[in-house]
Amino acid sequence: MFVLSCEPATSAVPAWHRELFEGHEEIVSSLEGWAPGSLNLAQSIATKLRALLAHGDITRLLIDVSKRPDDPERFSRFSLTLSDEARTKLDERHHAAYLNLLRQRIVGEQARFGKAIHLSIRTDPAPAPPVVTLIHDPARDLEAKLVLDWTEALRAAEPALTVAVAADPSYGLSATLREAFPQDFGSISLVVAQSCFLDSRPIRWDALKKLLISTLPASD
Repeated sequence: MFVLSCEPATSAVPAWHRELFEGHEEIVSSLEGWAPGSLNLAQSIATKLRALLAHGDITRLLIDVSKRPDDPERFSRFSLTLSDEARTKLDERHHAAYLNLLRQRIVGEQARFGKAIHLSIRTDPAPAPPVVTLIHDPARDLEAKLVLDWTEALRAAEPALTVAVAADPSYGLSATLREAFPQDFGSISLVVAQSCFLDSRPIRWDALKKLLISTLPASD
């Protein structure tokens, strides 16, 4: 039932675009270029669910695949200096290809289970709680039920953990997929505090991963 993705997975720059970032390598490897811990968490969840994982394969400073395909902000101040042809290639090879892969997997899960839930996984550098945030469209019953069940399970398992629920029906990637799949589909973003991965604060990274995986509601 689950279709897993991780958009800010890496800070990788293909060889043919390295010249674009000469003198700015520290920016690429900074939090502007990727979200540390995101891929590690996503891979752990995918392994537990025995599910395939789609993830970004280049830095979001080239193209941000979490944005809508028509959002000008999918290109950073660096990639905006590229030619129209180069940006079109980024769109085709990375953004469009990524969306197509997710669509194919959603179709497959709907065929098998009658429904599909896209779970986008990332870390966030927010300096304060919450440790876990679940972002969804409350108008979608599939999303609302899973978020409610997961939130209650997390709070029951670890009462000290700060868990928040946020409504953002217009979030780029999720909104794009909801438009493509108006029925029997939901898209939820799991966002966790980056400090857990970087500094084990306020909870150890391995403990947080175990908690998230053990409380994730099973498909029914």
